[in-house]
This record gives sequence, C-alpha cells and structure tokens, in this order.
Amino acid sequence: MGQGVRMIKIIVSDLDGTLLNSKKELPERFPKLIKALNREGIRFVPASGRAVHTLKVQFFEYFHEIGLICENGNVVLDCGEMIYHVSIEKKDLVELLGLIEKIDELRPALCGIHATYIMDRLPAFEAQVRRFFYNTVIVENFEEVINQEEICKISNVDGINPLTNAWPKLFSITDHYDLIPSGENWIDIVKKGENKGKALQMLMANIGAKPEETMVFGDFLNDLSLMEVCEHTFAMKNAHPDLKAVAKNITHKTNEEEGVIDTIIEVLNLKL
Repeated sequence: MGQGVRMIKIIVSDLDGTLLNSKKELPERFPKLIKALNREGIRFVPASGRAVHTLKVQFFEYFHEIGLICENGNVVLDCGEMIYHVSIEKKDLVELLGLIEKIDELRPALCGIHATYIMDRLPAFEAQVRRFFYNTVIVENFEEVINQEEICKISNVDGINPLTNAWPKLFSITDHYDLIPSGENWIDIVKKGENKGKALQMLMANIGAKPEETMVFGDFLNDLSLMEVCEHTFAMKNAHPDLKAVAKNITHKTNEEEGVIDTIIEVLNLKL
C-alpha cells in the first residue's frame, strides 16, 4: 500500500463531465476501482446535482459501500443511511415559483426526496429532466406537491442562458438562496450555504476524515465548493476555466479518457 493510500480516507467525484463519459456511462474499470478502494478502507463518494432516487439506481450495486452527495449537496447518504437533507419552506417555494414563472424560457423542476416533479409538458424539457432525474412525475399543479413532499431544491432549465437570463432576474433572492449553475442549461435554487462543499464536510465528520485525507474531482462551477473544503483537489482536463483556476491539480486526461480512474491509480499507487 502506497504512502498516498494511507493518508486518503475519502475520494469525491462529480459525475457529468467528470466520472461519466458523454454517454453518461461509468468507466469500465469502476467496479474494480471500488473493490480496490474498499480494500484500503477508502470511501468513494459520487457528488452530483442529480436526485437521490436517481443516484440510488445508478449506484445500486455499491449503495451500502459508498457515500452519496445528491441534489448538489442537499441530500447526503453514507453507506445507505441518510445523514443530512434540506427542506425549503412551503411559503418560500410558492414565492420562488412565482418569480420563476415571470422569466421567459425558465422551466422549474421541484426536487423531492422521493421524486422530481414538473408541470411543463414540453417534450424537450421533459426529456432533459428525465435524463438526470429518473423518477420524474408530471403534475397538474405544484400546490399539492408542496403540501405532501419535502422539496430540497428547485432545478431550472433555462432555454436561453442561465447566466444571462435567469441569474440577473433571480438575483434578488440571493440574500437567502444560492443560485448554482449546474450544467450548460441548468441553474439550481438552494437554501443559502447548502452546496457540495458543506455536504462533503458532513461526510468527513461522519467518517472522521480531515481535509488532508480527502480528494475531490470536478469539472464545473457547482464543484467550486468542493475545492474549498479539502486539500487534494483535481479539476478535469476538460473542466471550466474558473474551476481549473482554483484546483491545485489538473488531470492529464478528460472524462472521456477515464481521467478520474487513471489519476486515482497514479496518485494512490493502486493496483486494480
């Protein structure tokens, strides 16, 4: 076992643009990686804007061996146990949805613990939501959902550009909520301070890992908070320039080339 392995307890990886390829597939060597990390007592943690019910399906085989940071940090699980989740108050949801409704080409999805809910039946929008949120339910109105389900996040698809369209028009809410760009057409509304970085700190405390015992990989702006709370930070070769600017390392390979797997093997001197 190499020196690097002895000092690392947690490895966190974003999914889209980081661990997954453009077809949204896990690397072929992923099962062997998990076995090797388990042998060394290292917890692997996928971290994504995707829903908890989606990640449970994606990582079903490993559910009781890994951590999961879901909904951009608003739901956190460790070895199958939910250790943290956030709920947006009902009255705030009503106000936020009222603001969203006034913005052209902005379509919301309410992200709950059990499902993701949408009203807009536009086929292109529905297809985009279902790509990331497997258990998507179409409802006639959001009122019933708000009264029955805990909602942790509002994910919005911006048909124009989230940074130039939604962001400036929603800026008034940023005293109490964070706006998180989570993909080319996506912008999430979450309670202020709830992000992947805070979620990682929850996992670190649960496992007993220090910043210097934690490694993270990311590619986009919603991974910035991960880079702020631990020592071993890697931006993907294909990452957003702003993320590369703050990460301490840049991978030699892209997500298409299994850059996460190769970097872990190299840095930790692992044998798969």
